[in-house]
Amino acid sequence: MDCSYCGRYEFQLDAHTLTKSLVRQLNKKGFDVGTREDELAEVRKNELEKFTSGDNDKARALQLLQSLLEEAIAGGANSIELEYVDEGLEITHVIGNSGIGSVVDDRLLAEELIGLIVERAKLQNKSRGVIDWAYHDKSYKITVAEYENFGESAFKLLLEKPKRKRA
Repeated sequence: MDCSYCGRYEFQLDAHTLTKSLVRQLNKKGFDVGTREDELAEVRKNELEKFTSGDNDKARALQLLQSLLEEAIAGGANSIELEYVDEGLEITHVIGNSGIGSVVDDRLLAEELIGLIVERAKLQNKSRGVIDWAYHDKSYKITVAEYENFGESAFKLLLEKPKRKRA
């Protein structure tokens, strides 16, 4: 049965297994033992509207940024470079003199990701900024630099190793 608040699946209170006195007590206090279908239809409609709105793109962009940074930190990358190519947004993890890249071909997701980086690094009026990021109980400072590449903005995220705390 779907939850009447969030639309997700939940276990149903089975009215047949509850004692009649408990059902009466729940009904007296205003609790419905089952969920009406019209409530479920409204919840499903609201969740569908949320899913199709731009809020979902922002959440997907945040998940993508988190996975990019976690992969880079876990893989020992020095930096991440983002630049637009014909296929979409090219993302390259740079380790030393080598780079491993992939392309995000979803334009809306790429725009949300760039917008999120600009917002977090406060790059609205400047070309350099810093993002503080926590990963495995360590704090990382990620320096973000925006530069021009063939007439389009490109970004370089420099990953600084966390400093050890002195006792």
